[in-house]
Amino acid sequence: MSQKSRFKLFGKGTALMLAATMLLQACDEQINVAENARDAGDSCNSYYTAISNARSTEINKQANNAAAGAVFGAILGAAVSGSNDRAKGALIGAAAGGLAGYSATYYQQKAKNAADARALLSSVNADARTEAGLVTETGRAVAGLRQCRSQQTTALAQGIRAGRINKTDGATQLATLKRRIATDNKLISASFNGIGQRVDGYVDASAAAAQVNRATYLASREQAARTARAATPSVATVSSSLNRQKSTDDRQRASLEANVQAIEKLLG
Repeated sequence: MSQKSRFKLFGKGTALMLAATMLLQACDEQINVAENARDAGDSCNSYYTAISNARSTEINKQANNAAAGAVFGAILGAAVSGSNDRAKGALIGAAAGGLAGYSATYYQQKAKNAADARALLSSVNADARTEAGLVTETGRAVAGLRQCRSQQTTALAQGIRAGRINKTDGATQLATLKRRIATDNKLISASFNGIGQRVDGYVDASAAAAQVNRATYLASREQAARTARAATPSVATVSSSLNRQKSTDDRQRASLEANVQAIEKLLG
């Protein structure tokens, strides 16, 4: 290998490692949002635990795999480029075509362990199928948390209207509720963003395996893209499921915000 080629190899590997390191730091920060936000007096605490547990295990596992893949993938790419293994060579070449961050490291990890494009697609599809279960679990916990907050705001409003809660106490309780809701929003956003990042990785890895760009894969505009889409049905399923969960939460969040505004009017 020439010195110029070695420079390119280690430059690319270093970039991937930096991306993986940043990813790990971001994941740690997301997980700490849940761990540091526990309120012993909050009856909605159980939902925090469910959301945190649902995403932290998967994020840590896949982020660590991605960090390892950044190293081994770069080495594999260099080794394959000079061999007669055309299938793996094509896979690594596709990864160099624009993937970055989590998608790049995830793809490299999959390429390292796959004999060919078909095996890579099968592995990605299996990950996406597992992710679909996580999305469902997280969505239920998020919906439960929003419903719990809705019940709390309703109880507060009813107490104020009935005169059981005076305005001073009502304002104090509302301030606590608003603080908790703000923490909810951060946790839910971190959870959906973490899952969304991985879903993007499944899409990007599938496109790279087919040697097409992301848009072509999603639109199935070429035969290679159609073949890849047919081999990865769980990728489309988990993507649609995540979008539905996010849309549902947007509606629940808006309803909750309306409840808070109604209480503020009651308090004058």
